[in-house]
Amino acid sequence: MTRARVPSLRFEVVAAMLRQGRTVELPAQGTSMRPLIPPGGVVRVEPARATDVRPGDVVLVEAGGHLICHRLVYVAAGRAVTRGDAATDCDAPLPADAIIGRVAISPSPHALYCAVRALLR
Repeated sequence: MTRARVPSLRFEVVAAMLRQGRTVELPAQGTSMRPLIPPGGVVRVEPARATDVRPGDVVLVEAGGHLICHRLVYVAAGRAVTRGDAATDCDAPLPADAIIGRVAISPSPHALYCAVRALLR
């Protein structure tokens, strides 16, 4: 029997806060955005929609009851494609309205290196 995944209360609260225009801070889990965002690092997420972001931005998306923080590769025909900086393959396309936030990244040589490296894969 397959069970539907029920979004956690934290997921619901974070998504609602972003939709209300509030900025949130979240702990990073996993290694998909290394070296830019280490596991356990805190990311500041500002509210954003697909029309507010551009390729290369690190975005927060809703995907299957999860919040995923990955770099935006492109948005076209109402679909958004993202990829973790440490991943070799892109994520499955999502509806563009799955984008609910943009991660605030301070400009630095390290951030530029990570963005260029990720986008040239």
